[in-house]
Amino acid sequence: MEKSLKQFNIKKLKESTEKDTDKDIEWICGSLGFITPRDQDKTAYIILKALIKSAKEKKGKTSEELGKLVEPTRGSVIYHLKRLMKSGLVVKMGSAYELKMNCLANTIQEIRKEVDITLDDIQKVAKDIDGAVGLETR
Repeated sequence: MEKSLKQFNIKKLKESTEKDTDKDIEWICGSLGFITPRDQDKTAYIILKALIKSAKEKKGKTSEELGKLVEPTRGSVIYHLKRLMKSGLVVKMGSAYELKMNCLANTIQEIRKEVDITLDDIQKVAKDIDGAVGLETR
């Protein structure tokens, strides 16, 4: 199996009825598969929340700075940062991590483009498979 360049995990979760920024960030993390029963400390949520806030200051945060915000080890922080980067939410600039774009909405829009391109690639191969086995597409 090839190593994936990007990894997208999208879940349809019920949105909160109340307007609460922290809960909304947590909902986005859950919707993108970053909050799991295994991650009871919600490390990815804490990291993403910190990076969203640092985007306002137009600067990133180092893994050491992020490590001070969460209980787990620095290794856990690096693990979650790698997952956030693989999804396209976060990039590393020098020694700091930051949102891929200047704000969360633009970052999500960029991920949408990448997901669309990925699905287009999958669909092209699916059509090739259909043709090879004699299935008709309408």
